Amino acid sequence: MIMTTVVCLHAAVARKSYGKERRFLCPPPRFLVEGPAWQMKRQVLTMSVVSEHSENLCEHTEPLDSNMTSTFKALYISGEARTKSIQLSLKISEPSNVESNPGHTWATFNSAPILAIAKRSTTTSKKSTWIVSGKPVSLFHRIHAQTLSTKYMTMEHGTLSASKDAWSAFNMQIVLPATDTLSTGQLHPITHGCSIILTDTCSGISSPPLIVTKVSKGTACQNDGSPVNQMEKIALRRVNPDGTRCYLSTPRLASAGREDNLQLSATGSSEQGESYALLFQPPHTRHRVENGVQIEVDDLDDHLCWTIVGISKLQYTFFDARALNDSSPHMPITPFTTLSRSPAYCEIRNTLELTGNLSYADPTTGERLLLDIYIGSLGPLPTCTHQGPHPVAVVQMPSIEEVVRALEKDTAMAAEGSSLPLLFIRPTDSVGYRMGPTIGLLHQALRVL
Repeated sequence: MIMTTVVCLHAAVARKSYGKERRFLCPPPRFLVEGPAWQMKRQVLTMSVVSEHSENLCEHTEPLDSNMTSTFKALYISGEARTKSIQLSLKISEPSNVESNPGHTWATFNSAPILAIAKRSTTTSKKSTWIVSGKPVSLFHRIHAQTLSTKYMTMEHGTLSASKDAWSAFNMQIVLPATDTLSTGQLHPITHGCSIILTDTCSGISSPPLIVTKVSKGTACQNDGSPVNQMEKIALRRVNPDGTRCYLSTPRLASAGREDNLQLSATGSSEQGESYALLFQPPHTRHRVENGVQIEVDDLDDHLCWTIVGISKLQYTFFDARALNDSSPHMPITPFTTLSRSPAYCEIRNTLELTGNLSYADPTTGERLLLDIYIGSLGPLPTCTHQGPHPVAVVQMPSIEEVVRALEKDTAMAAEGSSLPLLFIRPTDSVGYRMGPTIGLLHQALRVL
């Protein structure tokens, strides 16, 4: 059974606009489709910025490209909006020029809340604004604060590059001396002066170790071990064997408009301006006196500085149980089936207790009907429901022998290990949903994994 997964990557923090300015969401939200397209290439994708008071602040429509991705570059938070957080709402609709259901919206996906800030964070007292080890981030910079000069860090053919169009999410991991370890179960903030490695979340390719350096007014500051905050400007330093310092940088633009020391990534072109391989470049150094002591300081221009922001991910998986994937659903597939609690397995009765939204509205009568429940290809399974503050469905599980046969028969499921996915199918149109838990074998007994 081939699944379709929709993914949206977006910044966890956004800056407000004031007056006539427009501070676009940076990096721009990126939507992609994995698996069967369900005629997605012809669908209309509209993303909106919605305030915490459900006001539609801004919206933008973009098509899917040949790679089944779409980037929404024209979204911003207006200055008049008195809101502390926003949500991104993505609608997928039929185009208005089709004969069947013109303009029909068949899916609406909402992001987690995004913190709206007036300016870059400078306080270290709020853990909610910290950049945390192991979480994805995006890095970008602007030359002379010009929006059109924005370049995003990305991974192009195994090379760290800068692009005005594409961006990558990187996991930022703290590098510790061999004798030190990080305690588990806790959030570990990225701090000024710590050594980190950037790992591209798609390719898994990593950078060399880099030192996170605090920047203030274009000068590298003494690293005091304070946490790095969302939307903060930092530099990424490398110390050479001879003790000299250099910083991860985009090529500088000479006054004549030509690139100095330009290196192009495998897909780049100086004429097209697509992407440029990043360089390690030395800073401008000078001396100043602090507390009667002369010290050397690094002056960092915009090419050597990066704004850092955390990245959040919206992801949903659905499928056509008929395996046709030939048309968009006539009924909206959202809101998605959700479980409010982890499934509870009763070994004595061989039942699985599910709590959450497991019903849908009949398109003819409006009556709430229970979704068909499957374990892999086994189903629909006998189910009874109990109404209360939280609706509960009690599912009669298949025998161990049936699960073993299903695992042996379904090579696609077997590739995932000795477990079968928990599936919910809408019988009226065969739209299916896949939930996170899987059902597997452990010591010859069924277990929720």
